[in-house]
Order: sequence, then C-alpha cells, then structure tokens
Amino acid sequence: MSGTAIPPTNRLLRLPGAVIKIYREPWRAHTEKAALQRLAEARIPAPAVLGAARIRGRRLLVLRRLQGSATGVGEDAARHVITYLQTVHQLIGPGFGRLSDPSAASWGEYLRGRLVSYQDALARHGCHEAANIAEALARSPLPEPAAPHLLHNDPEPGNFLINSSETAGLDWELAIYGDPGLDYARTAHALGIRPACLIRILSDHGIPHSEETLAAYRSVHLLGRLMSAVTATPPDPAAAQRHTRDLTTST
Repeated sequence: MSGTAIPPTNRLLRLPGAVIKIYREPWRAHTEKAALQRLAEARIPAPAVLGAARIRGRRLLVLRRLQGSATGVGEDAARHVITYLQTVHQLIGPGFGRLSDPSAASWGEYLRGRLVSYQDALARHGCHEAANIAEALARSPLPEPAAPHLLHNDPEPGNFLINSSETAGLDWELAIYGDPGLDYARTAHALGIRPACLIRILSDHGIPHSEETLAAYRSVHLLGRLMSAVTATPPDPAAAQRHTRDLTTST
C-alpha cells in the first residue's frame, strides 16, 4: 500500500475492557476524540477516551468498552435514540461543519458544499437522476438554525447501546455541528420508521420540526448513502439500487 492510499475501512481490536480503533483517515480520529470529549464534559453516556497513538502512520484511539445491547430498529428503538440525541443537541459548537474544522459561515453554506460534492460524484458514476436531485436541493432555500448543534450524523442501529439505565452513543467519527433535523431524518431512515411516525415521536418529545425540512434532510441522507455506495471500493450495487429507489420515492 502506498503512503497516500486510504484504507477502505477502520480497524477495530476488541479487548475485555476497551476497544482500539484504528482510523482510515486522520480527521475521523480527530472528530471522534473531539466529540467524545464534549460528551464527557456534559456527562452524556458515550465511550471514554483512554489513550491515543499512531501505528504505521494511522491514528488510533483506545476507547472504554461499554456494556449493553444495540437498540435495533423500529419505533421503540427510534424513541430511545431520539431521546438521547435530544440531549446531545443541547451542546453548541463554534461554527458549522465537521468537528475537525467547523469553519462554515452558515449551515446552508456547509450543506450546499456537501450537496455539490454529491452531485459531482453521482454524475461521474452515471447516477444522473440523483445528481439532478442534489443540484435542485443545493439551489433551494435551506434551513438556518440559530446555533450549530452537535450532531451524531451517523445514527445507524449499531451505533447506540441500551441497558437498564441509559442509552449510549458510539462511533462519533462523522459528527458535525449543524441542524438537529438532519439527525432526526437520518434516524428515521436508518431505524426503518416512516415520516409520519417520526413526526409523532418529535411531537411527543416537544421537539420543533418542519415536515418539509425533514423531507429535504431525508433526501440529503439518501444522496450521501448513494454516493458512498457507488464510490466504494468495490462499489455496492445492491445498496446503490436500494438508496436510488428510496430517494426517487421520497422526492
């Protein structure tokens, strides 16, 4: 492997009381460490950082291993995750964007940058309908939250553990500062609940929301997942087909 090649995945070494996580890119380690430090300061359940180092040029973190079961999918799981995220979203950052460089002047500027990158990648890989959707979203008015809130940004079922007393969040390497609505839209799709169910859960929790904004964020989520599927090494055609179907259905 050349010195400039990016490994396809992170590596995890599981020990009795800890996990050693070796990151495929340095910014992922920086982001996760920054997020976990903020969560620890706020006493929000998440893995503690026990140490940091490098191995063969790659960054690693030693994280405390937590006990619990993955939340799974469905409405009950979504309620646990959204309750947890609602607490996380109370943490405010210095600017919008990745924790490794939260320097975007506004949420709209950051989100447009992501959509343009999706558009370019999807067009290069022949996904022209999806590229057109990304372009249309980038040209549309985008929400502007009053403050940059900490977002998990990857709320997959395996990224949350639940035990008898609490829910804890794992895998913060994609965390950003932005609009909580994006986290909620991602959660709904990842945990397999319909938009109407998401609206009901947010209403039950007293979380302000806009159905139009959540629908736009669902498309943002699917565009990102589709881009990842078509640019992966090797590509994942089954995932690409699934995300394309969900994207065109939602729009």
